[in-house]
Amino acid sequence: MDQKSILERFTDILKETKFLIQNKSVSVYRFQEEQDPSDFVFPWKSKVPESLEIQKKLQKENQRKNKELVNFSCTLCQGKLSGVRQFLHKGRKPILVLHYSGATGPKEKPFTKTKPNQIFKDKLTEISWSELIQKVFGFSFEEFYYQEYPACNFSNSDSKENDWQTRVENCKFHVKETVEEFGIQFIVILGSSAKLLFGTEKAKEFLGKETKWDLSGLSIPIVTTRSPEALVFLGEKAKKTDSESNLFQYGKEKQELEDSFISHLSLLKPYL
Repeated sequence: MDQKSILERFTDILKETKFLIQNKSVSVYRFQEEQDPSDFVFPWKSKVPESLEIQKKLQKENQRKNKELVNFSCTLCQGKLSGVRQFLHKGRKPILVLHYSGATGPKEKPFTKTKPNQIFKDKLTEISWSELIQKVFGFSFEEFYYQEYPACNFSNSDSKENDWQTRVENCKFHVKETVEEFGIQFIVILGSSAKLLFGTEKAKEFLGKETKWDLSGLSIPIVTTRSPEALVFLGEKAKKTDSESNLFQYGKEKQELEDSFISHLSLLKPYL
């Protein structure tokens, strides 16, 4: 067969193939041991990015599982510099202590936790608090839950009072989440956290008084008290004085402060 005849035959085949395809009359021939083409399954995974809702859900779940281990991730507030490291410490008693290790005023130095399982800024504060908890309850201070409130660091030189009020209001979301997840029965609000939440004057007014706090429809008993840093401050002042009268005065103030802590913390006993 010459080349011309081959091309003519090939053209006829193409014409017939077109007709068969248009009429869906093409038969598939296969060996007996071969799988039927219609039985083949082609698994595939979409490369389309996940929806925003799914991404947020996964981020929240990952955040919930790891928030005591890594920098706390949150986007509720503007002007955030960073999340506070180890923002949540889990305990075993249903008591949550809210505190803040960040700087809130222009004269304060920014602080970053550098040690694992660190709660307070320094060891002396931890020791003072530990002694108070041991004296009132007879167990370790680590039995309680501790949470940074607010949970993030912000500029302490540029932030205004209304900025902090917005931040602590937003951060109630995380407090409520902890309360519901771990069955918290009572909240203690320390020092700067209480001032940011209520303002300086109202925080003084609430000092040592059991009140109710509304967390977006969830009411929980709370008490505000000073930070144990106040005890450390008085102790350091006493060490530096050369006056016997001043030393006596600092000692008296420290004892009065310890007595107030014991009185305030005693309100927790019915909830343990």
